[in-house]
Amino acid sequence: MKKGLLFIVFLGAILSSKAQVPFVSIQDINYVSPANLVLCNDTSAYYNDTVITVGIVVVAGNLSEVASGTVPGGSRPFIFIVDTASNGVMGNFNGLEVMGTNVAGSLSPPPTFTQVVAGDIVQIKGVINAYNNGNQISLLDANSFSVIGTASAPTPTTMSLGDLNDPNRINNVATGEEWEGSFVKIENVTVANVIYFSGNSRISFDVVDAFGNRMNVSDRFLAQKLPSWSTVNPNSPQATGSFTPPVNGTFYTSISGMVRHDGNGCTGGTGRGYELNPFDSTHYEVGFAPPLIANFDRDPLIPTSNQSVDITCNITDFDGSVDSVAIAWTDNAALTPDQFPKYKMNLTSGSTDEYEYTIPNKPDGTQVRYYVYAVDNDTNESYYPQKPISQTMPNAEHYYVRNNGAKVFDIQFTSNPSGASPLEGKTVTVTGIVTASTKLYDLGYVYIQDEGGAEWSGIWCVGIGLSSLYRDEEVTVTGIVEEYFGFTRLNVSSATKTGNRAVITPTVIDPTDSAAYANFGWEKWEGVYARYEHPTAGQKLWISQPNLGFGDYAVGASSSAPISQSGRILAGRQATTAYSSLFVQLIVDTTNFNYAVLDGFMNVPPIVVNNTMNMDAVDGIIFYGFNNFRLLPRNNDDFIGINVNLDSTNLPTSPIAIDEFEGLDGLRIYPNPAQQWVSIAFETEQNFTVRIMNTNGQLVLEQTATQTVQLDLGHLSGGLYIISLENEAGNVHHSKLIITK
Repeated sequence: MKKGLLFIVFLGAILSSKAQVPFVSIQDINYVSPANLVLCNDTSAYYNDTVITVGIVVVAGNLSEVASGTVPGGSRPFIFIVDTASNGVMGNFNGLEVMGTNVAGSLSPPPTFTQVVAGDIVQIKGVINAYNNGNQISLLDANSFSVIGTASAPTPTTMSLGDLNDPNRINNVATGEEWEGSFVKIENVTVANVIYFSGNSRISFDVVDAFGNRMNVSDRFLAQKLPSWSTVNPNSPQATGSFTPPVNGTFYTSISGMVRHDGNGCTGGTGRGYELNPFDSTHYEVGFAPPLIANFDRDPLIPTSNQSVDITCNITDFDGSVDSVAIAWTDNAALTPDQFPKYKMNLTSGSTDEYEYTIPNKPDGTQVRYYVYAVDNDTNESYYPQKPISQTMPNAEHYYVRNNGAKVFDIQFTSNPSGASPLEGKTVTVTGIVTASTKLYDLGYVYIQDEGGAEWSGIWCVGIGLSSLYRDEEVTVTGIVEEYFGFTRLNVSSATKTGNRAVITPTVIDPTDSAAYANFGWEKWEGVYARYEHPTAGQKLWISQPNLGFGDYAVGASSSAPISQSGRILAGRQATTAYSSLFVQLIVDTTNFNYAVLDGFMNVPPIVVNNTMNMDAVDGIIFYGFNNFRLLPRNNDDFIGINVNLDSTNLPTSPIAIDEFEGLDGLRIYPNPAQQWVSIAFETEQNFTVRIMNTNGQLVLEQTATQTVQLDLGHLSGGLYIISLENEAGNVHHSKLIITK
């Protein structure tokens, strides 16, 4: 009877569809022939087509946890469905991921989308697309999703991890592609590596089976979010995450979840292969676990030569007791971690799980390396920092003794393959030279760098007190070290100019060095002011990849250099995921995606790049995001010897001898952008003169005022202007003003 009901519902869905939009089963959407899979082609035959399909919901709509800066409300909900014809059986190309927004990602999800539960039968009209090789269907519009029936909630199918990935976590598309979008269970796997990110509010981890085949267990759903995660799905059943992370060596008798494809290997991507996404707390069945080392702390973070360092941490055992705890440390640079002398860590007085040790003071400039080692009553062992189970040598953390305070180097330098800072989550104070600023004709974001530094010496700064900084100024900043989607930055709470200036010379990088790019080699350039230059003196760089998508293009040693031997460049975009300059004319597109106005209105006329363009070199800041390093030119001047005429720039220089207004936190300039008028107001009473200048430096308006003033802009044409404020003491402040007409 149930099969008959499903058939009626299924037939009704087909008849209700419009003739011009075909009905296509989930299996037909996903199916790729064995011949194509052998060639590593997993593209759907319906890619970019608009279709209607029907499926049984596998994951309830309130469980996804994917933040979005483009979707109204900040959440991009997803569900998974399985072909009704399969009666909920997984595999055989029967599963599909459904994105609750349209292809552009700007549609508010229909209310029913986040309310569906496992077993609901839904009809969807949408566009077939793919993300990192994983098929998706995106809703066509707000009326493209409806519940048309019910069935039994699907259950997982037990399968072999080796059918999905190999020991290098490379996707086996020939045997794995049919499981994409399926609800599966893998058995008898061991945690090999735990990855914390997003300020330690998120986690993923790799597991391996008895044959060494490896898979990432990822966190697309609420089930794997940590307690520090605040939910973004407004329909979520709880306000924060609650997952307890495993440690390396934890053995799971089984883990269940949804299979997603994050293409790599033969499919040409740089992702994690096939990954597993649990969506319920019952999807994790723990067999045994080593000790958990948590709440690690080092005080002080950056000691002087007369300070000893206190190490503390909490160590507990999930399924037994802690047998012994030791710390291994050395200041001998010649020793490998397995050669470090070991010392017993003792329980803190009155505690049952907090252990402590004090490393004695060392001379200025000394590097101290260390790790913590714990064993439980079943001889299971744990390390901090964690040691992947496939690795024989322990990893080590470090600190440098600094009598003159921390350097940017101390924040950035790491041997962790994830690139995460050893000071992530910590508050630090550091002094550096500004290499990019928010000033007119500059990048629009602040970066600072150790004077004279190169490797590991640059960092992105966000937060408070940065808008007054100019390039080449020395500044002392205090803030929290963050990992922003794999990119280390400093969230600044205070910034103070020292009154010194220095000119930083860009560090030369070979953009054709694909081996270093692929093997963690470029991590040391993150945040650094750098120069792409041909490895052979006197040779030109060429635009080699004019459009890599999302605003990226690339330069290489020839106009046809492959992306693997080219350096990425990003310009003309400023949004929640793009942080490039709006004062660089060379961009990838003004047709399909008009980057002249998309994600930030460009302040210079756009020029679309092509592979006839060449240059001696290009300067900028090295940025990392979405698995790629890229150069961010700060303005047109960063293109050196280019064979294209670019507009000149008028970068403001540091008024280091002029004190700026005090109390700028109370300054308001609004509205901005403005049309007919703009208001300027201070919280405190003071006399000042306001001047408005165009980008050629010509004075177009001047007026004196006390505390507040409203300026008539009716006689000015639309465009970019500079507001200059000067008080009676000669203190000056500059701001950018956009007038729209």
